[in-house]
Amino acid sequence: MSFVILGLFGIAVLWMAVYGYRISAKTAEDYMLAGRGIGIVVMFFFTLFGISSAWTFYGYPGFLYRHGPAFVYFVWGCVAGFISLYMFLGPRLWAVAKLNHFLSPVEILAQRYESNTLRVLLALVLLSSIIPYVGLESLGVGLGFKAFAGFHPAVGIIYTAILLICITLLGGMRMTAWINILLGIIYTTTFLGSLLWIINVVTPQGLSQAAHILAVKRPELLYAPGPRVVGEPLFTYPVIVGVFITGFMAFSWPHIVMGTLTVRGKLIFKWLPLLGIAAGGIGFYTIPFLWGSLVAPAISHMDGTLVPLASGKAADNIVQVVITKYLPAWFSAFALMGVIAAALSTAAIQLMTSAILVSRDLIHGFFKPDATDKQLITWTKLAVIGLIILSLGIAFWNPIALALYLTHVAVPGFAQWAPCLAGGILWKRGTKQGAIAGILVGTSILIVGFLFKFPNAIILSFLINTLIYIIVSLFTFKASDQVERIFFDEVDEFLREKA
Repeated sequence: MSFVILGLFGIAVLWMAVYGYRISAKTAEDYMLAGRGIGIVVMFFFTLFGISSAWTFYGYPGFLYRHGPAFVYFVWGCVAGFISLYMFLGPRLWAVAKLNHFLSPVEILAQRYESNTLRVLLALVLLSSIIPYVGLESLGVGLGFKAFAGFHPAVGIIYTAILLICITLLGGMRMTAWINILLGIIYTTTFLGSLLWIINVVTPQGLSQAAHILAVKRPELLYAPGPRVVGEPLFTYPVIVGVFITGFMAFSWPHIVMGTLTVRGKLIFKWLPLLGIAAGGIGFYTIPFLWGSLVAPAISHMDGTLVPLASGKAADNIVQVVITKYLPAWFSAFALMGVIAAALSTAAIQLMTSAILVSRDLIHGFFKPDATDKQLITWTKLAVIGLIILSLGIAFWNPIALALYLTHVAVPGFAQWAPCLAGGILWKRGTKQGAIAGILVGTSILIVGFLFKFPNAIILSFLINTLIYIIVSLFTFKASDQVERIFFDEVDEFLREKA
C-alpha cells in the first residue's frame, strides 16, 4: 500500500505536468516565465515552497539535533533576506524585465552593466552553486527511502530525477509554480501532522516534557552556543552573527530572484513580505525547529534502541527514523511523500532557473543572439536533462551533511552575485569593472577557503567582493546615459504609474 501511495503521487505529478504542456502558449516567455502571469496565491506557494525543501525536512532538523538551536539564526537571516528582496529589489527587477522583455535576471545585469563577459561569468558561478543544491534535494528523498524501507538511496534519487524531468520538460515555469500548491499542501500536512502525532504518542505532556528531558540529560542542547565540538561550542557568538549574515544572503538566491520576473503586477510585492513573515518565518519554519531542537533529541534520549547518530550525515534522516519507528507504516509513506514534495517544490524551480541560465544567458547571450523562441525552448529542455545528470552525480557522491550543502556550497556561491545585483538595480554608479572584479576575487576566496577549510572564508569572500565592487566602481566610468534611462528613469516612472 505504501508503494501504491507513492506511485499514485508520481502519476498525479505527471498528469499535472502534461496538463501544463497542453495549456502552455509554446513561447519562450510562457515556458520560462509562465507568461509573466503568476498571481498572489500561486506566488505565495511558489515562493514559500521554493525555499522549503528536503533540506528543511531533513538537513535543518538534523543539524539542530546535533548542535542545538543556534542554527535557527540562519533561517531568520533567510526570512529577512527574502523580505528585503520583495520590498526593494523585486519590484524594480520585475519592472525592467517587463518593459524590456528580459527573460533572466542575469540577462538584466548583462544589459545593465553592458557586458557579455559578466553575463557568462555570472551564469557559470550561479550554475556551479545551484547544481549541488538540486542534487541535495534528490539525496534527501534517497535518504527518506533508506530510512523508510531500507532501500539504497539511489532508488529515491532516481525517482526524484524522473519526476523533475517530467515537471520541467512538459510544464515549464507555469506548471512548476502551480504544482507547488499541491506539493506545499502535502508537505505542510505531513510535516506538521507527524510532529503533532509524535508528540501525542511519545511525549503526551507536550513540548514541556521534551524540554524537561533535555534539561535533565542534555541541557546544552537547549540554548546557544550549544554542545561542545572538539573542546568548544560550534556556535560561538561571532559564528552566530556570521550565520545570520549568510542567511540574509537569501535575497540573492537565483531561483527566488527568478520568481520576481514571473509576477502579474506590482501589488503582489506589497503582500509577499507580510506573507513571508507570518507564514514562512513564524509559521512554517517553526515546525522543523521544534522537530530538530526539542522533539527528536528528547525521543533519542528516551529510547536507547534508536541508532546512535554520531556523524553529520547520519543525522540527516532523524525525522524519518522517528516517524518510521513510532507511527504506523502507512503514515510513514505519507511522510516520505511529504519529503518528495519538499524536494520537488524547490528542485523544479532551481532546475528551470539553471536551464534558463544555460539557454538564455550562455547559448543565446554568447553564441546565438538571434535565436527563435522554438530554439530557446529546445535548448532549455536539453539543459534540463544535462543538469539533472550533473546533479545526480553530486547526490551519489554525497560528500557532506545536507545542512552543510546549503551553508557551505550553495548560499556562499549565490552571495557572490549579491553586490552586483543589489548595486546594479539600486546604485547608478555601479560599473561592470567593479562587478567583474568583485565576483572574481570573492569566488576565488570562497573556493580556496572551502578546499583548505579556512575559517570565516564564507563571510570574508562576500565582504571583500562587496568592498572591491564599490571601490572599483568609484574609480571607473559609470554606465551610459541610455542604461541610466532604461534601468532607473523608466523604471521609476513605470512603478509610479503602477502604484
